[in-house]
Amino acid sequence: MYKEKILITGGLGFVGQNLVECLSKENKILVIDVKKVEKDYISKNIEYKKIDIRDSKLKNIIKDFNPDIVIHCAAQTSVIESINDPKTTKSINVNGTKNIIDSLKELESCFFVFISSGGAIYGNPEYLPVDENHPLNPISEYGFSKFEGEKIIERNLLESNIKYAILRPSNIYGPGQKTNNVIPIFFERMTLNKQVIIYGDGSSSRDYIFIYDLVEIIKTICEKKISTNANVSTNKEIKIMEIFTILKEKLFYQLEPKFEPIRDGEVEKIYLDNKKIKNLTGFNKYTSLEKGIEEIINSQNL
Repeated sequence: MYKEKILITGGLGFVGQNLVECLSKENKILVIDVKKVEKDYISKNIEYKKIDIRDSKLKNIIKDFNPDIVIHCAAQTSVIESINDPKTTKSINVNGTKNIIDSLKELESCFFVFISSGGAIYGNPEYLPVDENHPLNPISEYGFSKFEGEKIIERNLLESNIKYAILRPSNIYGPGQKTNNVIPIFFERMTLNKQVIIYGDGSSSRDYIFIYDLVEIIKTICEKKISTNANVSTNKEIKIMEIFTILKEKLFYQLEPKFEPIRDGEVEKIYLDNKKIKNLTGFNKYTSLEKGIEEIINSQNL
């Protein structure tokens, strides 16, 4: 991919920042985010607009930039926050996505990538691993909001001149992650020698995809302009206790975890089939969880 104009919403978030770093080397990037940006973040290949994706002014910004590719990462991503504040989650994830899609209609053409959710959108699985034909039955407001986002895209873009890909990543992790996900939470508490809390008995499971692998797959999707609806995962089930054990050994952590009841809205056990995305992109060099955790530790100079 070379000399494309790429707009990235949520470009200051974990996924967005990694995409910007990768894609800005040979392309022109416009970052859309509500966060304050550091001055050294801007370069000859990176522009920044501080604006909420729900703002009506977004349409003019997108029209003026006239992107070849739009990657929509901006979202409220916490299941727990979506339960505590469902109105805000719906407003950002549903209304914000609708505003972006409406703005794209002003363009002659572009390629649109929506970062949906792998774990939350399927709900409690009827079978494992979960493939793209599995029924969508979210059990949290976050899952519902991503489901609604997908429906908005399909209704509005299916017969348009805008090609699109809907990607459903499994749990994303990697260096620099500061969100309320299992690995960064465990990592922080262990490095501070605080007790780790595990919800349930430790047998709940997910699959985890390393951020650099996800970015490489998104890059390939954009390069080839692959229109699809696909899981992005390792197809490998990892239990919470396995994560705890790996981190405990590598950080020389001595405390035992505290077990508390499973929280509402969270799927207890799910991992995603990745055959479709592997066939579409040819990507098969997935980072193992142990190697990924080592990279996180090395990035902190511990």
